[in-house]
Amino acid sequence: MKRILINIIYVAFTIIILTIVYIFLIFNPNDYKDEITNYVSSKTKYDFTYNGGMEFKLIPQTKLIIPNIELFRSSPSGSKDMLMSISKAELSISLNDLINNVIDVKNIMATDFEYYGINADDVLLKTYSLVKFSLYNGDHPNITKIKNMSAKANVSENIMYVNQIYIESEIMEASGSGTIDIITKTANFKMIGKIKEYNNIINTYRKSYPEELNGEELPIIISGELNNLSVSIDLREIAIKKVMPIKERVIDSIKEKVLEEINDKIKTPF
Repeated sequence: MKRILINIIYVAFTIIILTIVYIFLIFNPNDYKDEITNYVSSKTKYDFTYNGGMEFKLIPQTKLIIPNIELFRSSPSGSKDMLMSISKAELSISLNDLINNVIDVKNIMATDFEYYGINADDVLLKTYSLVKFSLYNGDHPNITKIKNMSAKANVSENIMYVNQIYIESEIMEASGSGTIDIITKTANFKMIGKIKEYNNIINTYRKSYPEELNGEELPIIISGELNNLSVSIDLREIAIKKVMPIKERVIDSIKEKVLEEINDKIKTPF
């Protein structure tokens, strides 16, 4: 009996050691690249690819690092249009939850994230120009470029809850939370943005830098289907507080100038 017990312990110990050796020294997720890309594509209904070597780490925490992600949507003509690209995505996950088929991402980090179809920075500047009754002539492509992004996410009953979001675009920083319906692919996010300091934005946006928005909270709503998101930025309170007083002063000065010119023209020798 004692010998049988020793043999059982020995076999169990051997299996554990071999498993650890396999995971750390032999297992390579890139051997299953086709299976991974096909699975993600089938679940998201978008064409998912990544270029380069995927990394899988267990220590000190379970982490998946995916390079050069590209996601394509199908157009009515049958061609594939780029939806988003990510230079590198890093997901910290719970291995125990994953084994139990529970999706709980402790942290998502992405660098050089690009969303095709709308430029959130241009939306802000266009909204700002309308408030100021001016014209914004931006010639930037319809791509939202996010330098850095981080968030936490979990899935429950086909709804992905995304919390503690932080994004840094070319002229803004924003934080908030939201949801994505996995079935309908619709998103609804509420965020608060802030303008970055003048010296921290790229040169092409400096000539249109919205000085009156510096230090102000910018309510942002991102909604719609993932392949056709809309972005709205509410500047009404800022317009009332900052922009309108400036406009009123300008209008008053114009009025005074016009009155002075009229008085000069109607002066009589009497």
